[in-house]
Amino acid sequence: MVPTARQIPIAIALLAALLRGSHLPAQSADADDVARVIRAETETYYQRDTAGWKGTWIQDSSAIRTFITGSSYSVALGWNRFGPATVASMTKAPPQAVRIGRSNYVVRIDGALAWVEYDERTDFPDGGVPLDARQQRTLVKRNGEWRILSAGSFVGSTFGSSPHAVETRLGGIGSDLSDAKQHRDAIRVLALNAELFPASSDAHAALAAAHAAAGDAALARRHYEKALALDPRNATARAALARLLRSAP
Repeated sequence: MVPTARQIPIAIALLAALLRGSHLPAQSADADDVARVIRAETETYYQRDTAGWKGTWIQDSSAIRTFITGSSYSVALGWNRFGPATVASMTKAPPQAVRIGRSNYVVRIDGALAWVEYDERTDFPDGGVPLDARQQRTLVKRNGEWRILSAGSFVGSTFGSSPHAVETRLGGIGSDLSDAKQHRDAIRVLALNAELFPASSDAHAALAAAHAAAGDAALARRHYEKALALDPRNATARAALARLLRSAP
């Protein structure tokens, strides 16, 4: 069920109340519990622990997920608009032993509501470019347990003119086009990305995924193999290629 127009002003009022609250002392049990839930959300996601990840969230129409990168902006109102899709994507990807660092951590708590903001850096095991983002979470305490009500991510490392930022933006645009079933345009964008960044395993893996979505298994296999030749540690490409080979006639 999608939230009604009446629910959005209520959510804004709740957030305003949190921002007026005072900083909670670091030794507070609530502050520790809030930080634990936030860590668990990220850790279970990369461990591909779908039950654990779902357990960190409020799973109803009040949940909100916002994601901003240099190539896209998305906001989903209601658990059903993003929860099941995230779980499905987690089941298709192998676990990743990432390293997460957080800094500039701010938490405000007012009764059963908590608002948290922090900088987050994600380092990947394959040595790829780290992911830097400004994160925001709003949590609600229900039946004595803190759960995430809303999450916002501003991925700063995808902005600017650095090669990584440009590659990420083109990859995001191509993936969005593929998701919208605009396969020809998606392949054109992702082929350009692979041409501009020929040493990028991720660029070739994204192009392979677009070919697979368009029904061209031969080209998909070729680019997955290219991605793995460039980086044998690319677990996402390896898992996708294995699925492609299993489904081959």
